[in-house]
Amino acid sequence: MSYQYQFEQEIYSAIEPIPLSAQFRMDSIGVKIRPETWNVLSKETRLLFSHISVKSEKDRECFKIYFLYLLKRKRRQVHLMDREEIARERNEWENLIQIPARVYQMAVDLDYTLFQEDWIKLSDFKRYALVKLSKGHYSESYLRKALAELFGFEPQVPAWNSKSANYSGSLEQAI
Repeated sequence: MSYQYQFEQEIYSAIEPIPLSAQFRMDSIGVKIRPETWNVLSKETRLLFSHISVKSEKDRECFKIYFLYLLKRKRRQVHLMDREEIARERNEWENLIQIPARVYQMAVDLDYTLFQEDWIKLSDFKRYALVKLSKGHYSESYLRKALAELFGFEPQVPAWNSKSANYSGSLEQAI
């Protein structure tokens, strides 16, 4: 139906949340809805809203008008964010100059290295997914699967994080 990362599948089997691809588009236009509201929409509409372009300001405005129109027809409540709140949220994944501290810390905690060049190369959608994952309360195994899929490789365990007794002893000797 819509694009799902593999790591999202274990959550989808238990409940029907809004896919990250649709959340990304709704956060881009500053609209928040409940999963129940999302599930009221037809499959075709959910598919459209998971794939519609939101790259330009015109795309976002068109999407917002149509999305709000449909929700009004269905008599569903929405939360509209103000312009400053939208800009603040979008800045977290659109700002190529600075990696959000939570994202960086999450990557380091899971033995990934995340450099500025890596952050710039990621798509807006992947940066968005990383920001959302860094804000949630997910198990370490879930986050490991997610980061492996988003980065496209397994973690690069730096030597200084190694728990190996042999390494620890040789590090002390080197110092």
